[in-house]
Amino acid sequence: MKSKVFRKIFIVIIFIAPLIFDMGCKKQKKCGCGKDVIFDFTDVPVNMYYIESSKTIQFYSISNTSSTYYFCNPGDWIDVVKKYAQGQVLLVSGKAYYECNYLMNSSNYGYYIPPTYQVQVSNVKPDNYSK
Repeated sequence: MKSKVFRKIFIVIIFIAPLIFDMGCKKQKKCGCGKDVIFDFTDVPVNMYYIESSKTIQFYSISNTSSTYYFCNPGDWIDVVKKYAQGQVLLVSGKAYYECNYLMNSSNYGYYIPPTYQVQVSNVKPDNYSK
């Protein structure tokens, strides 16, 4: 008799506990330009590389060379970046967002994938201090 009462109480607790203790939903990270800003940066020294034919611009931070950053707006900056040599140290400012392929792959695989970001660039200028 006691076991039946305990079972019923246990079943009631299983169904009522989630109502009492709101576990909440984790907000999924959004990827792509204009979604959730991960971080802002100002005048970060980077090594800049570009492919003029496809208007693709990417860079690597001097302080963290494992992360790759791609311009959200390469068409706006390709003429500015072409003035400098490939790999030249430049100072970049902007807002960083997760890159969608990186976000999908990093959640699906158990091994480390170097972070990849997209950046809404607001300024690019030469690093005159390091010369």
